[in-house]
Amino acid sequence: MSKEKGLKGKESKARIKAAAAYEFAKHGFHQTKISNIVKRASLTQPAFYLYFSSKDAIFNELVNEFRTKLCQLIEAQRLSPLMEKDELIKQMTASIEKLFEFFAEDPNLTRIGLVLAPDSEIFKEKLIKLVADNLRFEQRSGTFRSELSMEIAAVCILGMIEQLIFQCLLKNKSNPIKLAEEVVKLVMSGMMESGSV
Repeated sequence: MSKEKGLKGKESKARIKAAAAYEFAKHGFHQTKISNIVKRASLTQPAFYLYFSSKDAIFNELVNEFRTKLCQLIEAQRLSPLMEKDELIKQMTASIEKLFEFFAEDPNLTRIGLVLAPDSEIFKEKLIKLVADNLRFEQRSGTFRSELSMEIAAVCILGMIEQLIFQCLLKNKSNPIKLAEEVVKLVMSGMMESGSV
């Protein structure tokens, strides 16, 4: 019985989180009401307070979970050193495709984590640093041109990805693989060493 109760509790919490993500993404933090979250989740306000102390608490949990997963994904995308051009392009495309898939998986969380959270610009600076660190690793291995600033490259790449998320991916104008291929085509010709191209 306690196993069943624990499973039901996890399901209820997941429903509340999904409903909250929808409400926050659609209405913003200040316009979202706990009553609307529980109504969408088909639960009661007391059920909400079993899992979350406030609207701030659930918002922060959603933001933190999204950001933790995104940072882990970016950290795991370091390319293998000394690859042939074709293999490098395949691996870069696969890495960027994984990012787009992550953002497409839950559009509501993407909007909350990248746009609605009050500290979203600070978080984007952290992402730029993560991507720049990965790019500098590639630069040191000879993949990317030594005279380029990897910080500026990271800003450009993440800016491009962010715009593609909101202008194409979440509007169903394109899909993760096509967007990844386009990003790689645009980036690779400008960043790779001439012997690599």
